Amino acid sequence: MALHHGPLTQLSTSVGETFGSRPSLQFSVPCLEVADEEGKPPSFKWLFYELPFPQFPFKVSFFVANGWCNGVGDYIQSMSILQPDKQNVLVETGKQPFKLSERSVPFMAVNFFQDIIFEEPGVYWMQVFLNGGMILEYPLTVRRVER
Repeated sequence: MALHHGPLTQLSTSVGETFGSRPSLQFSVPCLEVADEEGKPPSFKWLFYELPFPQFPFKVSFFVANGWCNGVGDYIQSMSILQPDKQNVLVETGKQPFKLSERSVPFMAVNFFQDIIFEEPGVYWMQVFLNGGMILEYPLTVRRVER
């Protein structure tokens, strides 16, 4: 579910923080398309903070790009989307190992959430985890629009 961008020569399942450096989550960007052309930086298209749908349930596919920097070592990222009740998980990515070799060289994980079904309008919650601990949580409003 993750498209890795940047230098990744070795993936490790062991979780550690070399030199005690935990990376910073530089950004978490939900969008409908990611263009990743050879030799060019990736482009995010149709960024969103809410999803307006004409009816429910509604099925949609989208991306969330997470940028990590300022760390050295092996890490594990994961993401969850919670239902509006904040108790039930709509979808989760599972563990996604990545390595930062230098503090100044970032890593970007692009998560593709394919055919996600939103059963009802409401405020869903995007969660980003690093090594099992939540780093960021932000709302995703899903609303009904009249045609």
